[in-house]
Amino acid sequence: MIKIIGGFKLLILSLFLLAACESRQTPMTYAEELKNHRDEIADFMNNADDSPFAEADSLIELSYFPLNEKYKVIADIKRIKDGGELTIGTSDGRNRVYVKHAWLEFTLNQQAHKLLVLKSQESDDLFLAFADQTSDDTTYGGGRYLNLGFSDQSEKITLDFNKAYNPYCAYTANYSCPLPPMENYLNTAIESGEKLYIY
Repeated sequence: MIKIIGGFKLLILSLFLLAACESRQTPMTYAEELKNHRDEIADFMNNADDSPFAEADSLIELSYFPLNEKYKVIADIKRIKDGGELTIGTSDGRNRVYVKHAWLEFTLNQQAHKLLVLKSQESDDLFLAFADQTSDDTTYGGGRYLNLGFSDQSEKITLDFNKAYNPYCAYTANYSCPLPPMENYLNTAIESGEKLYIY
């Protein structure tokens, strides 16, 4: 009887330890997270009906700079009160009107920088396009985009230039893409994120 109880206790202990180990899975590294992010983009570009490459006959491979965590920076959010509207050009010569929403202030490459965040007039969607010293050289000349969002209470945000991506106009002229406002031309090289697409 004692052996049966002892064995039962050992079984319970083993199951408890197994459950504890499973609940403590190894956290994903940043490199793995970024790879997954880029794999999802590749899957969309090659398989989605609304991909800019939907009619491509061969596998599409986008090109990226190597991961560099120095391009993942913390920015201070400085909201703009009654900043008014800003009209910016697009890749096909049209204009779009946005609302000035906030400045993002950060340090990169030992320099202080800031980027202007715009808000759509039709929704609460935020828009951030930038150009830098790689633009029209190793990256798309029409600038690149960063997805972001933050609440009204947020004071800081992580800007991850490793996730900077090209607008669809970098791949085809069938789209009308907003260009970066003059305020968002950075006087430094952002050697991070997506490179110029080579046909």
